[in-house]
Amino acid sequence: MNDLTKKFSKATIWVHWLTAIIILTLFPLGKYMTGLESGDKMGLIKLHAGLGILVLLLTIYRSFIFFKHERPEDLKTGSKFNDRLAVWIHNAFYFLIIAIGISGVAVLATGGYIDAFDGNAGLIKSPEDIPPLKAHGFLSLTLMIFLALHVLGFIKHYFLTKENTLKRVF
Repeated sequence: MNDLTKKFSKATIWVHWLTAIIILTLFPLGKYMTGLESGDKMGLIKLHAGLGILVLLLTIYRSFIFFKHERPEDLKTGSKFNDRLAVWIHNAFYFLIIAIGISGVAVLATGGYIDAFDGNAGLIKSPEDIPPLKAHGFLSLTLMIFLALHVLGFIKHYFLTKENTLKRVF
């Protein structure tokens, strides 16, 4: 049904997979850090923040190359609803990742983390006193749900329509 010979640009493919790997590292790392005391997690916070900012920058770059380079047509499923849903989910990834990045920077700025990077973990506020932290967690969980839908979409194409849509991003 779909032409799978047309691929995304090499830059888009590299950014897609690099971002996916980093995000799949960031989410469990963030969940793990919630159970740690401030002093025990300073190194992990630096790692999480650095990787998160990298994902934000890569996503902004990917947004530009997405429109600059020729890309394959959106996949067709035979259902207008599913076709629109797939496009909506793909576009929502960009918005979610950018919103998560912005909320993460806001957490750093309002939670005392930037001042604590020199080693004084006592400057970090409690989670309840960092309003953007809730939004950051909610957006991250939403992204994981969308990622699950993204993977389910691939599985649906692979098994129901016998289309290996990964060919477009490898």
